[in-house]
Amino acid sequence: MSLAFGILGFLNYKPMSGYDLVKAFESSLEFFWYAQSSHIYLELKKLEKKGYICGNTVIQSDRPNKRIFSITGTGREAFINWLSQGDKEDITHFKSTFLIKIFFGGNILPAQSIDMLKKFKEDCESYLEKMSSVPRSIEYYGANKEDYQTIYWQFTADFGYSFIHTCIEWAERCIEKLELMK
Repeated sequence: MSLAFGILGFLNYKPMSGYDLVKAFESSLEFFWYAQSSHIYLELKKLEKKGYICGNTVIQSDRPNKRIFSITGTGREAFINWLSQGDKEDITHFKSTFLIKIFFGGNILPAQSIDMLKKFKEDCESYLEKMSSVPRSIEYYGANKEDYQTIYWQFTADFGYSFIHTCIEWAERCIEKLELMK
């Protein structure tokens, strides 16, 4: 259900098309909440059925028509209620196939685990590079927002940077220990 509330959160700032929402997710939330465009469009239909958003078709002569979605009063109320219920989240449990493989890595050669960890580290470094665009996204989307709103965006970006740096450092330590075992 978090995807729905992510969409409502963006629409709470301003009306957007499905394409605009996909771009907003990609440029701001992707490092902690990945959403495929097909899932966003599917969720828009569900939200409209619930009465949380309403869509209006904009006729365009030079491009295909598009739908612009706005949050309704009911949707805003549901969004605010969801925000205030943060204590229902279990932040200590998450799923990672990668970590399951690391956990059982003692069943393969250390060299294979080292390769897996090096790939993980490279992916993290690439992701860190990709995250360099996040401050520009915050600036772009926050241009007409109050500082008290955008500071929360900066909090999540800081978490993302810290998390990825921690992952890189962890992978380096694991690689170092495994290389001593070779």
